[in-house]
Amino acid sequence: MSQENKMRISKDEYFLKIAELVSKRSTCIKRNVGSVLVKDSHILSTGYNGAPSGFKHCTSKTCVRQNLKSGEKPELCRGVHSEINCIIQAAIHGTSIQGNTTLYTTHFPCMACLKLIINAGIKKLVYKEGYNMENKIKEELLNESKLDVQQLNFKKNL
Repeated sequence: MSQENKMRISKDEYFLKIAELVSKRSTCIKRNVGSVLVKDSHILSTGYNGAPSGFKHCTSKTCVRQNLKSGEKPELCRGVHSEINCIIQAAIHGTSIQGNTTLYTTHFPCMACLKLIINAGIKKLVYKEGYNMENKIKEELLNESKLDVQQLNFKKNL
């Protein structure tokens, strides 16, 4: 295939693929999640889920939630979610996230992260995989918010 015939990927796909790459740094044994915070088409920060910086990573021997259902007893998890880590990294480095910001994430945020994203003033959320989408309170929160939400699926071999 010539270079002329090769389709250029969209910015949304580009940044979501970067979020997928970031998820490979995750230390969670249940789910690997990656996020990228973008402002005016430039990456501000990245984040992945795992134990707080400098703490021991979870293992199959130490994870107390490994046999629980997804989302069950989140208070037992020692991990920090990728979306939170992404926002924290911007804050640590003094980077303003106000303005035309988009959070790209491999999985739709949990309820706590969704509230944080809305409160942080992030304008758009682009995600690949759903998570707890049947949560009616989450749906109501989204409907009340001005957050632009888009699910993006793409072929693996682009």
